[in-house]
Amino acid sequence: MSLAIKQPLPQIDNRITPAANESNIDVGRAAIAAMREMLGKTSAASLFDKLTAQQRALVFFAARLKPSEYLNRPLLSLSTTEREAVRQSLIALVDLGKTFNNMPLSRAQFISPKQTALSAPVSSKPNNEQVVNDELNRLAKQASELMSEFNHDNKH
Repeated sequence: MSLAIKQPLPQIDNRITPAANESNIDVGRAAIAAMREMLGKTSAASLFDKLTAQQRALVFFAARLKPSEYLNRPLLSLSTTEREAVRQSLIALVDLGKTFNNMPLSRAQFISPKQTALSAPVSSKPNNEQVVNDELNRLAKQASELMSEFNHDNKH
């Protein structure tokens, strides 16, 4: 018969402490930032230039810049004032995406069954208003996805 009392083992911190001269920033991010600085292009500019034409048009529209004039131009070719307007529009779109982030965007969320029953019968040919609404819904969904990607990239 053993007289030893079983006690829980003490928790050991297995994390490696950084050396005194080692910075606490992510080495990969630091390397990418250094390469971007050498190339003269920020990660925001790189992401923006990879957006689809529709996504860029949405950002330019929100920035109150005429999409047809700016659509095919890289971000860094814009003036400082124009880039600031684009930055502010992205911030607003990120906020918009956060507002609707955890909400299902189904038709039932926007049109109640009562309203649907009172509306005129649907014709087989979609009217112009429906086409515009469908396009706006699609653009809003793309904006939300873009903002999610943008937020994800900023976190990583």
